[in-house]
Amino acid sequence: MRPQTTLVALRALSAFVLTSLLVVWLCDLTLSGAQLGGLGIGVLLRGVDPFRGQTLLEATAVSVARSGALLATALAVATAVGIAAGAAYAFSSRRIVRAAAWSVGTVGVSLPSFFWAMLLQLLIVFVYARTETRILPTAGFGLDDHLVLPAVALAARPAAYVFRTTATALENVRHGDYVRTAHAKGLPASHVARSHVLPNAAPAILSGVVLGGRIALSSLAIIEYVFSWNGAGFAFIHALANGRTAFAALVALVFALLFAVLTFGTDALSNRLEARR
Repeated sequence: MRPQTTLVALRALSAFVLTSLLVVWLCDLTLSGAQLGGLGIGVLLRGVDPFRGQTLLEATAVSVARSGALLATALAVATAVGIAAGAAYAFSSRRIVRAAAWSVGTVGVSLPSFFWAMLLQLLIVFVYARTETRILPTAGFGLDDHLVLPAVALAARPAAYVFRTTATALENVRHGDYVRTAHAKGLPASHVARSHVLPNAAPAILSGVVLGGRIALSSLAIIEYVFSWNGAGFAFIHALANGRTAFAALVALVFALLFAVLTFGTDALSNRLEARR
């Protein structure tokens, strides 16, 4: 293992250990003495246990697997839409198209995830009120059409970040000296984009995708709560409402581990891409 990669791994591991200790301490400190029965969230979620009859490890595994499916779908949508839109923006010569695309990206970044969740639900309700046709379910868990709305709501902000990062990276690389030299040599535009522009913009684009993943992780709990998606985010809220310290701490540790893995994987891949440039 290279020294730089080893340093990145040590930084990620130390961050995970410190975060884990902090999470366990905070959960134990707050939940052990808190009286949650009078809180609105405690009233709403008390007695509603989607993980009833499961052990701690089983409940954690099930909830994390459900959230993993939602996160993977949302991040795939955000990456595909963001990179495609960013490439279209960077390689477009029409100012109106570029201005409109950047404006949409700005709106996507500015608005919180719960806004997109509520907006999508209201849209479905509006269509149902006008046509008496239910296009998609607005709540509940299921790896079917129940996945569509929460995945779209969760992908909205990450897609905007990926778009802006991709557009900026490609725009900067396109005006580099080596790209102009390649065009001056008469190389086809597709070859220049594939061999010079994209490889040099890849580290920045990757950083945007990882940032989008972190944003999706940070918004997961509220999205799962709004759509009643029984994943790890909903499980964490449910555990807080019912004073289940061990369950809340274990779910939080899983999230901390995911953040650490994302950080390490991104740094390692970015270093490899930089080395190939």
